[in-house]
Amino acid sequence: MTDQLVQPPTAFATTTAEQPVDLSAAIAKQVEKRPTDRVTVRLIHGRNYRCNWWAPGDTRDYDNPAMAGPTVTTHHVRKSQFLRVIMTAKGLVIEVVPPRA
Repeated sequence: MTDQLVQPPTAFATTTAEQPVDLSAAIAKQVEKRPTDRVTVRLIHGRNYRCNWWAPGDTRDYDNPAMAGPTVTTHHVRKSQFLRVIMTAKGLVIEVVPPRA
C-alpha cells in the first residue's frame, strides 16, 4: 500500500483555468467611502463579493474615549452590499446586487 497525499476540496467547483482572481483589494480601493471608513471586501463565489463599510462608533459615552480597541468593538457596519465585479481593459466594473424581496 502506498501513501497518497489527499488535497482538500477547493472553494470553487471549477477548473483551474476558470477560477476567479480575487479582486477584493482593488475593490476596497475603488469603492466610495467616507474619510473615517474602513472597507472590507470578501470574495463569496465566482465574481460575487460582500463589501462592508465600517465606521467608528460614538465615543462620547465612553469613560475613556481615547482607549483604542479592535475594530469589531470600536466600529460598526454602517453599510453592507453584495457586489458583482469583473475586470475589463478599462478597469473594474462594479455592479451592486439588489437585495432579494
